[in-house]
Amino acid sequence: MKALPFPCIRPAQDRVLEALPAMGSILSGNDALRGAIADGLMLKDPGAAYYVYECSGEPGRVTGVVAICPTSVLAGGKGDVSADVAAAARAIAELKVQPRPVSLAYEASPVMDIILGAAKEGASLYAVTDPAGITHRAWEVKREDAVGAIRAMLDQAPEPALADDPAYAAALTGASQLLADEARSAGTYTGKEPFNFTVAVLFPAAQVSGGAPQVPTGLLTHQVARF
Repeated sequence: MKALPFPCIRPAQDRVLEALPAMGSILSGNDALRGAIADGLMLKDPGAAYYVYECSGEPGRVTGVVAICPTSVLAGGKGDVSADVAAAARAIAELKVQPRPVSLAYEASPVMDIILGAAKEGASLYAVTDPAGITHRAWEVKREDAVGAIRAMLDQAPEPALADDPAYAAALTGASQLLADEARSAGTYTGKEPFNFTVAVLFPAAQVSGGAPQVPTGLLTHQVARF
């Protein structure tokens, strides 16, 4: 499986409780997002990193790794051409930011559990409890040896399966296609653009057999084109 570290757009650590309730406004358009970044409410990480994400509450605790994967992993979301999905795809393409990671399930190894457990021993970037009583935590992994260890384990893993709303996956696929069509029309398409990748939270399949949780909108986002 190809799953890479990435530069993230996310809330400022000390303002996350202010930012998350306002995500509907912050992610309403490029001007609003630029304003939030200029204000320091949101920030653009200068370098690439993996993120460890933990969701705890009923019925238990699950841990995943957040990375960018080729949009081909969203095959399960193809084929939905409803008006709502088309509108969602256009909104993502216009914003040029994927608002939350898509949830995927993969066959994790015991070694990966050890690596992610070690990452969680450090201080978390975020620890936020939502109105439903679910606590969301995230850790940034950017140290070279830790990034290399995670990438090596993901390289060995088989392709993941969709564990999210198929309509959301279809909207992400549609947004990628819209941006690719624009680039082709402009004669600038290379195949290496960020919109050819989707940010995903990869959960061990054994932990999410009853359904995968979703990372809160705006907590860990991926810029897919310049704005």
